[in-house]
Amino acid sequence: MKKLINLRSVLRAIAALAIAIGCASTTTTTIAAPPQKEVMLQQAGFKTHTVTTARQKEHLQALPEGKVSIVQQNGKTFYAYPDVAHNTVYTGTEAQYQAYKQAQLQASIQNRGLNVDPDPHGIAINEFDGFGPLGGDER
Repeated sequence: MKKLINLRSVLRAIAALAIAIGCASTTTTTIAAPPQKEVMLQQAGFKTHTVTTARQKEHLQALPEGKVSIVQQNGKTFYAYPDVAHNTVYTGTEAQYQAYKQAQLQASIQNRGLNVDPDPHGIAINEFDGFGPLGGDER
């Protein structure tokens, strides 16, 4: 009878070890991080402009951080997104802004916790100058 009890104990220990090893080797699926706004802006065709002058820095700091804003240059409307940490501003046209909004919508569908920005707000900059033509191919 004692041998039967010891055999059961050994078998239980082996079973417990097998379960522990099986659980330890199970892989977990990671959810992809939502794309960064800067990446989506570039994919939508927004151009990057590096801030190099004091006037440009003033314009950059006047933009609300983390939001796309409407700006005017030479009577034309553009959309601007500041990246203060990298001294860069992303600018795009209406079509590029709409492509960005579509990319944001798709990302929010794929990543349910992602907040989609509301429509941009105009800012108190009548002329967003000092960057050259905003519709150009500067990078």
